[in-house]
Order: sequence, then C-alpha cells, then structure tokens
Amino acid sequence: MSGARQPWRLAAAALALGVLLGLAGLELATRVLAIAPALPHQNTFAPDDVLPWKSLPNIRFSRRINGAFYHVRHNNLGFRGRDHEFEKPPGVFRIVAIGDSFTYGAGASEGATYPDRIEAALDARGPDRVEVINLGMGRYWPEPEALALEHYGLRYMPDLVIAGVTANDFSDTRVGTMTRQTVSRGYLITSRGQRLGALGRWLYLNSHVARTLIAEVLARNPEAPEPGMEDDEAVWARMRDVWGRMIGLARGAGAQIVFLHVPQKGPWGDGPHETPTRLQKLCANRECIAIDALPAMRAHPDPESLHYPKNGHCTEAGYALIADVVVRELDARGMLPETLRRADQPAAASIPPGER
Repeated sequence: MSGARQPWRLAAAALALGVLLGLAGLELATRVLAIAPALPHQNTFAPDDVLPWKSLPNIRFSRRINGAFYHVRHNNLGFRGRDHEFEKPPGVFRIVAIGDSFTYGAGASEGATYPDRIEAALDARGPDRVEVINLGMGRYWPEPEALALEHYGLRYMPDLVIAGVTANDFSDTRVGTMTRQTVSRGYLITSRGQRLGALGRWLYLNSHVARTLIAEVLARNPEAPEPGMEDDEAVWARMRDVWGRMIGLARGAGAQIVFLHVPQKGPWGDGPHETPTRLQKLCANRECIAIDALPAMRAHPDPESLHYPKNGHCTEAGYALIADVVVRELDARGMLPETLRRADQPAAASIPPGER
C-alpha cells in the first residue's frame, strides 16, 4: 500500500516544488523589472495630539526613488529641515510653508526642496535674514494643513504663509482620509489596509508580486467618498472653506498668505486646469495671491525632467523651477520687504486679486 502511494507523493512534491519555483521566478522578475508600486515610507510617521499624523522627530535617512537616492532630516518636532525657535529673532523675514509631500520635498535632498530653495534665494539678497519653515507632510490635504498652520505654523510668528495646493487635494478631501488612516509601526495604514489582516499586510510589504496584485485590486475598488462628498461641488465647497480658514488664520496673525499650485506629473495639455482655476476664483473673492507653476513647467525645454516618471513627485530640477517661480512672483507682487526686493525680476504666472 505504501509503495502504491509513493508515486502520488512524488508527484505532489514535484508539483509543489514547481509552484514554488514559478512563484520565485515571478517574484524575481517583478523585482528586476521594478513593476511593483513603491512601498510606503517605513518607520517615518508618528501619531500627534492635534494632527492626524506627522513624521518621526530627530531622524535622518535616505530614500531611493527611480534609482536615485535623496537624503532627509527631520527636526525635533518631526517636520523637515533644521530646528527653529518659535520666537522670531529681530531682522528675520519668516515664511511658513504648508502642504503635502510636494512641499515636504519627496524626491529631493536637504537644501533642494522648494521651501529650501526659496530660503536660499531670498537669504542671499540680505541684509535681512530669511527663514522658510517647512511644515509639509506626506499624504496631507487642506484640512490637516490648516491644523498644521494653526497649531504649529503660527507659533513661528510668520510674515508670510505659502500654502501648496496639488490636484490630489480634491480626491483626498472627497475620501476624508483624516478619519481613515492610522499610524502602525511607522506606516500609514488605510481602512482598506487594515482589512487585509496581518498576513495580507505582511505580503504587501515583503512580496513585490503580492503588492502589485493588491495595489491593482485596491485601484479598481476606490474608497467610497465621505458622506456628503459624493458631489464635486460639495468637495470644492469644503476646500474653499478650509482655504478661507487658512486666510483667516494667517491674517489674524498679521501674515500675508499665498496659494501655490504645485503641478503633479503630466500630461497637462494646453487648456485650463481645475485646481488653479478654482484658486483664481478664491483669490478674486478673498483678495489673496495665488501662484501657478504650471505655465513655467509647460514652457520648460524638457518638461519630462521635472517629475520622476513612476513616482510622480518633482525631481530636484522641478522643485528648483517652482522656487524660481515663487521668488519672481513675490517680487512682482510686492510681497517682500524693501531690503529683499529686486525690481528687475519679471513677473511669473500669477493670479492677482480682483482681476477675475
């Protein structure tokens, strides 16, 4: 009897071995071809008392994006860059930058984010010192950005607030991710990620094949909108309310505020885009300034060089262009103190108040 079973056992073992080898080959091919989506940032997020999450404080690390490394430093509050005292020293012009991962500078090393480049360009003019404090945070959208401004940004006594705005602010506002993501072991875990269970999350983190398949399934089944956010205009209304709150917070603290449209990876086409168009209307009604970096990106001789092809964040060249647009526009709109102005700077693509 045992002899009769032996061929079946051998066949089952051969089949199992073949399956394992096939899966191993598929995993190897997926890794070599870099098909799988990038992993979420590991061990870099932490809970916060007032924000849905922020970065772990006092750490330095390197990230790889499309084959290139960039280097990051978090300060003692968990924001990017060096530490700053809350009390503003005399003779300092302070800018607070709020926004998502584009403001944070995903894909750029220290000194190469657009807040860093704005600081360097203005500080070089002297004699006043310039400090740009970066409160950008990965996966943020207008609501937590307003909280970051209220609870952290205003404590730095800013003269100017730059609020970065990206197209995905709309989808994140619609879903209402503030209530659907939690921090677990340094990762941001969505409600759908929590439903994968421990095994599913382990496979997502450790297997490129599993991560590709899971990401595809999740992409085909997007999260339902937050109740009341099914209609596009309802989403835009909420965003306008939050932007209005930012305006009130900045003005209440004696600071100016600028809204900066940060273009995500194209194709962009030649026509108007919804996000900067909405900002135009906001600033026409609220007498604020909006800056759109999209025209400069469209006019660039090599637009493909401004964003990473797969990740979609700006390259260091893209962030440099954004900073140049902002500095030129701050000059053109008279938003800098006399000691920092440069009258020969041409105007960038701005959206001045009251002209719509």
